[in-house]
Amino acid sequence: MKNNKIAVSIIVVLIATWVTALLYESSLPENMPTHWNIKGEIDGYTAKPWAVYMFPVMSTVLSFILWFLPIIAPKGFKLDTAKKAYSIIIFVMSVFMLAIMVMVFESALDNTVNTTQYTFVIIGALLVIIGNYLSKVPKNFFFGIRTPWTLASDKVWFKTHRLGSWVFIMCGLLVILLSLLGNSQNVIIALLVIAGLIPVIYSLISYYKIEGFSSSSD
Repeated sequence: MKNNKIAVSIIVVLIATWVTALLYESSLPENMPTHWNIKGEIDGYTAKPWAVYMFPVMSTVLSFILWFLPIIAPKGFKLDTAKKAYSIIIFVMSVFMLAIMVMVFESALDNTVNTTQYTFVIIGALLVIIGNYLSKVPKNFFFGIRTPWTLASDKVWFKTHRLGSWVFIMCGLLVILLSLLGNSQNVIIALLVIAGLIPVIYSLISYYKIEGFSSSSD
């Protein structure tokens, strides 16, 4: 029942995304900014109507693909024990796409919008939410910290995702704080890179400690 409620919530967000695009379309310029450089300066434009409807299309396609993937997962990599957490992640991703779309539209109407700060705050919030559910996701091929070592060992998967959960939450909170304080984007990007590397390196170390590496000679 809970998964059905989340599925309905995802559909509602997707509908809201399409409706929002429709409501904005008439007021948006023919060529809309759709890409910004590291300094937050516009360096790419896309013409209507694709510029308006690419986000609803991408959000809808991504949501349905993510929803379908667990059905074709091989045995031993099912998400039966974490359907709720996985469904919530799909919901969060659809909300994330909606938020980014609104940012792009508002930027097209008002070039004073601080897109860099806006984007980093959203990314930080996304990391915090994903971090809260990361440790509850069992081993699979399409969601989580998938390294050769986590996929090779259930213990390594669990330990890595437990650590990764805290890393994502702390990184997300720091990204939000630094963004709101107007800190250097390079610092925030470096923080995101470090947060991404820590679980990967930890999975390698954990695998070595738990399973070890064996060498073979011909």
